[in-house]
Amino acid sequence: MAKYGIEAFKDNKLVAYPIGAKETYGTLTFTGSEVRNKFVYVDDDGEVHEEQNAQNTWKAKDTGQPQDKYIMAYSSKTKDVMDIHVPLDFDVDGLEFDQELELVGAVVTIGNSEKEQKVVTRNGEQIRPVDCKTFPVQVEDIKVKDSKAISQSTQSQSKSEQSSKPKE
Repeated sequence: MAKYGIEAFKDNKLVAYPIGAKETYGTLTFTGSEVRNKFVYVDDDGEVHEEQNAQNTWKAKDTGQPQDKYIMAYSSKTKDVMDIHVPLDFDVDGLEFDQELELVGAVVTIGNSEKEQKVVTRNGEQIRPVDCKTFPVQVEDIKVKDSKAISQSTQSQSKSEQSSKPKE
């Protein structure tokens, strides 16, 4: 606990820690993207709430409005695909599968979450929600290191520029 400080886990608030993305994740390659919409919760009386009740009984309703945007990238160091939280206005349409990415302004946040896990009890195995800590990566921007989407005219123009440059 001393490494991060107990304050990082208080009041269910996210605390951001800057990271060296290249050292931590190695080479990142783009594998896809996802937009998660905002949900509201409707109780039995038809009243709309921003948060689910403690009993998890209110009906979730998709608002159709984007709340979070993520890109998925394969990390050469962790050997796994990771979700990277990007700003909502980030243009993912310009990215192509397997392009190398560089994270700008990467931070890791610490948050509380819940996951389903098998728990062995006296009555056998059960699947229960278990509290856990999450460490999602958020970035200010992402730079594409190699662009496979170069048009033919741009390629021929850059080749002619290279041939006209004197060699050093």
